[in-house]
Amino acid sequence: MTPYKIKSMEGIRMELTKRVEGDIFIISFVGNLILSDLEKAKKFVKECIEQEGSTKIIFDLEGVDFIDSAGIGFIISIFKTIKSKNGNFAIVSLKSKPREVFKLTRLDKIIPIYENVEIAMKKL
Repeated sequence: MTPYKIKSMEGIRMELTKRVEGDIFIISFVGNLILSDLEKAKKFVKECIEQEGSTKIIFDLEGVDFIDSAGIGFIISIFKTIKSKNGNFAIVSLKSKPREVFKLTRLDKIIPIYENVEIAMKKL
């Protein structure tokens, strides 16, 4: 699985890697979920949903240190898209700062968050 790299003039800013376990797509992020990188990330994830028909998606955010408001909007958008297709969505491996953002926005009450991929796979 080759990482999908989002680049800028400064170099690589975000990497996304997709792996499939049965009927579950696990998308791992390395970098920050910020406005300047999200358009390409949205395209990558939407291709998984639309072209490959995935309705069970786990976002592994272990490699994410920071999420801005646009990053939260991106996650909500994907969550709503999956739910509209009667699918399941979960977040795993949140670091402390992103976890705090989820708590402040109360998204932790709406979007399932698990400690790791293995637990999330059992719940989906």
